[in-house]
Amino acid sequence: MATKKHSTKTAHKAGKNIQLSNSTSKAVKGRVKRAGTKTLLIAFIMLIIGAMVGGGTWWIVCRNDCFDLVGQESVSLTLEESYIDQGVKIIAFGRDERQSVEIETNLKTDENGNFYSDEAGVFYIKYKSSCFKYSKLFKVEKVRLISVVEQSEGGE
Repeated sequence: MATKKHSTKTAHKAGKNIQLSNSTSKAVKGRVKRAGTKTLLIAFIMLIIGAMVGGGTWWIVCRNDCFDLVGQESVSLTLEESYIDQGVKIIAFGRDERQSVEIETNLKTDENGNFYSDEAGVFYIKYKSSCFKYSKLFKVEKVRLISVVEQSEGGE
């Protein structure tokens, strides 16, 4: 309660300190009203200009951004074949982000880093990125399907 009383007294004292004549008060109010409209108009114009500049800058910086598979989206292999992954091309905010790729797969990997499977079936290689644009801003994942089939006798 003491705080409310104190703030009321302070506001009352401040009101007593500013003593304006009636004509001066009307002139000040008029100027504030006119300045308020002008200020609002200028602020709105600056907001529009800022949005246009920001949008233009975003377009210039990000116009070549991509998250694309390099090579075919689906590949067919036989049991004896291994697959050399071509990976993905990632550009975010105008920078090459290939180092941020995270690969998840249900294939096996040999000592050279090539993918293979010792059983027939459909497998995948899933690519994600840890860069801000493709992990937080837009969640993007690309998947390459690998079909592994047994070698046909007619193909030999």
